[in-house]
Amino acid sequence: MNVRTLLAATVAIVPAAAFAQVSHSRAYVTGPLVAPAAPVYVEPYTSSACSDLQQRKAVLDDEKVTYDRERDDLDAENARLAEELRNLNSADPAAVAAYNARSDDHNQRVAEHNRRVADMNEAVAQLTGDIANATPYCRFAWNY
Repeated sequence: MNVRTLLAATVAIVPAAAFAQVSHSRAYVTGPLVAPAAPVYVEPYTSSACSDLQQRKAVLDDEKVTYDRERDDLDAENARLAEELRNLNSADPAAVAAYNARSDDHNQRVAEHNRRVADMNEAVAQLTGDIANATPYCRFAWNY
């Protein structure tokens, strides 16, 4: 045999030999490993911290009752203004100006009420998170 024939036979046999070798991987494909950059240590809650949470909740409960009363008063005033508007003599400029002044005053009180309620809602959201974090440490019933 000459070198060319031997080289051609080798080139033809090498890929066939590669197909003859079969291997099965036993590796498992999993998702990425998520590890925190640094461990997070939670301070255990003391009884004073738990009672502080109870106190904050009580204050917010009282604020809610107060804001609900204010809302009811504002709703009643709104109904009075709507009735007054229906009976308003739109040809009388003084009556229209007086109604507009009362309406503007009412709208300002409503806007202030809404701002206070929004602030209270933020405080409630913060307290809810704090209570959720304290639940394993504070062993008392939360009445929502």
